[in-house]
Amino acid sequence: MVIYLDERIGTGIYGLDRLLGGGFRKNAINIINGGIGVGKTTFGLQYALYGLNRGEKCVFVSFEMTEKQIVSDCKQLGFNEIENHINEGNLKIIHIYAEDLMFPSLDFMDLVKESLSTDEHHRIIIDPFTHYSMFLNDEKRKSLSSIFQNLREIGTAVITLEESNLLEANNGSVMPLYLADTVLHLHYLGFGEFFDRTIRVVKHRGSKHGEGLYPYKIESGLGIVVMASEHDIEKLTPTNQFDKQFKLAIERSKHVDKIGKSLAKRIELLRNSWSHKESPEYILEMILDSEKR
Repeated sequence: MVIYLDERIGTGIYGLDRLLGGGFRKNAINIINGGIGVGKTTFGLQYALYGLNRGEKCVFVSFEMTEKQIVSDCKQLGFNEIENHINEGNLKIIHIYAEDLMFPSLDFMDLVKESLSTDEHHRIIIDPFTHYSMFLNDEKRKSLSSIFQNLREIGTAVITLEESNLLEANNGSVMPLYLADTVLHLHYLGFGEFFDRTIRVVKHRGSKHGEGLYPYKIESGLGIVVMASEHDIEKLTPTNQFDKQFKLAIERSKHVDKIGKSLAKRIELLRNSWSHKESPEYILEMILDSEKR
């Protein structure tokens, strides 16, 4: 069993959290990027339902589907309890027609905040954010950083973004990727092979994560299931095999002038996350030698 050092928000995607160090970091912006048919909306619904089934609150902003369509899609996936969460007020669905964003009177963050029932932490899903960025002029795009920061303050957000727009350098939709804390890329070939659908962790700020290309499936009753192998997980699982070398290095680091305590803490962090089969001795000697200069 892996012990995570900070609070994580479970994604609800089977097999993914172990590749993300336990899930998303709390109060983070997490972008799910991919083309048509990769399962971005399914990802958002799964993320929402995982929290709802554990007593959390959720706001789902959709630029494509009405509440009725979302409920229908959930039932097709086997997420039948979604209606109960809506009726109990735990899930708020906001449907926005993309064209409405052309009117300056429509303030996106005001719509989200008005739907919050309490001051507690929320799961926020925006599907897809592409539509919002399309209707922003150059001046308004500069406010995306402020919007993302506001979202962080009220919860942990999953934002879907169409892959095709990344190629259009002039429309500014690459900016959300730059501002996000985590970026996952979903790809679909359409050939029916094992690696037909793949997920890659492009970015996971401040966290150790899987660096491979992992196949996934979309299964009825489950949603997205990531098929990472035990070997993949082993590469991310900290080992205590080299504790002796780390403990020795920590003791030696305490005697380094001025930064001894902070250096010891940094080496302790390295020890807690070391998952390589190779000994850390070479790296530890290099660190101590460099810091003594």
